[in-house]
Amino acid sequence: MSEIRKERLTLIPILAEKHKEKFIGRTALMKYMYFLQTLRDVPLGYNFSLYTYGPFDPDVLSDLDLSVAMKISRSTLEQYPGGYGYKIGAGENANGIKKEKKKFISKYQKDIDWLFEKFGTYSSAELELVSTIVYVDREFSAKKTKDKNDALLESVREIKPHFDKEKIRKFIENLNGNGLLKSKK
Repeated sequence: MSEIRKERLTLIPILAEKHKEKFIGRTALMKYMYFLQTLRDVPLGYNFSLYTYGPFDPDVLSDLDLSVAMKISRSTLEQYPGGYGYKIGAGENANGIKKEKKKFISKYQKDIDWLFEKFGTYSSAELELVSTIVYVDREFSAKKTKDKNDALLESVREIKPHFDKEKIRKFIENLNGNGLLKSKK
């Protein structure tokens, strides 16, 4: 197994344990990996593209499946009144891989702490919206497009019409205020 894959597997139980509830869902896992790679330059090697619920890379779910098979993580399906969701937590072999990859963890611990400081209280829907804003912003930046006349807001609204304009604006302003948007500079 490649070192980068081991590092990615190591992050899964760490992210779950760091969360206030000691577990995360699949949406949170996906968005946390996206934020670490995109906003903090943690070299995870994912190739995110825009999908229904924001940035997505199937390799994140493949890593989750492998980590569950290796008992690094555990994942249980939970029934809720409106449907179902997954609870991802640390598995019985989490400490072993964390010990093996302690240099990696140490190097990126501040980034993990930052992630939870900024996004740890966000719901799945908020993570979906914020990650989509960041994704569209990075697309603007790659095309050297500056956000003029709310172009970022309008682009995100086209992708996520179920979010109202003011909610999108609020998150854009928050991200920009934290220096996390490139097209607003």
